[in-house]
Amino acid sequence: MSHEPTGAKQPSHAGEGHLVENVVVFVLIFGAFLLGIYLLNWLTLDTVWPMAAIVVIAFLAFFIPQGILGRSDTGYNLAEGNRTDEKETSASVSS
Repeated sequence: MSHEPTGAKQPSHAGEGHLVENVVVFVLIFGAFLLGIYLLNWLTLDTVWPMAAIVVIAFLAFFIPQGILGRSDTGYNLAEGNRTDEKETSASVSS
């Protein structure tokens, strides 16, 4: 039993209708993951460049999906249950 009026449009789920974009992002991020694992072959106490590259890849693998492609600036509103298509200029949490 729903509390919404009959005929109300249900909110779309995350990623619904974006199959190609989701596949491309998955392939890129999974490729970065595999590259990070491959770079572990050269990691020794004498060479530090593989670890620096792994840190950069890990940052990009986190930042690209959440910060650029995601809705990181509306996370607080969505957590409160306010569904909106408008993006705010700041992700600050007001008290």
